[in-house]
Amino acid sequence: MKISIIGRPNVGKSTLFNRLAGGRLAIVGDMPGVTRDRKYANANLFGLNFEILDTPGVDPFSKNNSLAEGMNGQSFAAVKEADIVLFMVDAVDGITEYDKAIAEWLRSALKKIGNRPIILVKNKCEGKVFEDNFQSLGFGVGIAISAEHNLGIDELYEAICSFEIEKNEEKESEKNSGGDTSIKIAIVGRPNVGKSTMINAIISEDRLLTGDQAGITRDAIAVNYIFKGRKFSIIDTAGQRRKSKVNEKIEETAVLDAWRYIKQANVVVVVMDIKNPFEKQDVTIARKAFDEGKIVIFALNKSDIVENPEKVAKEIEERVSKEFAQLPGAKCLLVSAKEKKGLARIFNVALELIDKWSVRIATAQLNKWFAATIAKNPPPLVNGLPIKLKYISQTNIKPPTFVIFANRVEHLPKSYERYLLNQLRESFKLSGIPLRLFVRQRENPHI
Repeated sequence: MKISIIGRPNVGKSTLFNRLAGGRLAIVGDMPGVTRDRKYANANLFGLNFEILDTPGVDPFSKNNSLAEGMNGQSFAAVKEADIVLFMVDAVDGITEYDKAIAEWLRSALKKIGNRPIILVKNKCEGKVFEDNFQSLGFGVGIAISAEHNLGIDELYEAICSFEIEKNEEKESEKNSGGDTSIKIAIVGRPNVGKSTMINAIISEDRLLTGDQAGITRDAIAVNYIFKGRKFSIIDTAGQRRKSKVNEKIEETAVLDAWRYIKQANVVVVVMDIKNPFEKQDVTIARKAFDEGKIVIFALNKSDIVENPEKVAKEIEERVSKEFAQLPGAKCLLVSAKEKKGLARIFNVALELIDKWSVRIATAQLNKWFAATIAKNPPPLVNGLPIKLKYISQTNIKPPTFVIFANRVEHLPKSYERYLLNQLRESFKLSGIPLRLFVRQRENPHI
């Protein structure tokens, strides 16, 4: 993602560029026109990575001035290659004729190159709220910041994230309309638990070599499968043994290959032997998949060889809830690859969880829930002072990821974060999938 900063000279574009780039990469000064070329840098804002472009000041009034026209050309090029444009104004000066002219220049540029999201950024807002009519420029009320004092950057982050999520969802939609639409399922587990046999049973074909000897599968093999009109790519992986027992170079490579496919998968099915579940390596595999943000389903294979498999499955589910407290509602499914039983349920559950994993909750709905949840159970006081949880924003999907902005975040107990996560799951029916929650310090108490 590329973000370009546009505005008249001396409104603080280079200061914001340096702030987002994490260093003094652009020269700043009180004299207008210090920056004459567009400058690039990698930026990171609360974990969001993008490329930031600093630009010369736009001078829409200059005529027959080759330097000014060249600088305007640099700014036009920056708008053309940007995914998001930050239109910066000076809150102390208020709206000026230059700002109005640049707004028209910007609209004219977008007619030529196509639409871009524009975020109005009101700089130099340290210490107070400035009364303004910047919305008359046609780009909304805007975000109030102080680039020099690092204030309001959290709200800028939220605005950028909202556009980035829309962009990602558009890309996903474009991909699904013409590209690879398959849901990728990685079948993982210890050696000899029946992974290859299970895939053969699913597709009703002896596609994969099977046998009693552990470690037959080395290369990860992808098999295409259609279930209820949806395309799946089922990936058989090498059995995951403890590192101390991986002693052949070929086997070590196969295990690393399996980890790579876990990262690429949407759903990870951890196959366990129902008579010998949850050895250490089963837990390691499942936690690795969870840490990668993947949907995790436990398949209890060989259920045909135990008495009262439902009772055994219930006992295993109780153990799952203890081993994976951070993943309440994890699915444990009884299957028998040998008898070809219970296999369809893996795909029914996968489709159900994929919908949850891809959910996007509207910001207004999310913050209405947030206010009610805090009112029901406020965070504890710190030295007699409240921890103020300002607002919440969803910043990503697959898995659903949320950011809360607050003050005194270092004092917010982990137990309260777990409370919020549990309430999110319960209120929006998100059980059985990983969720991410981050709490960020809101620096500016005035805006």
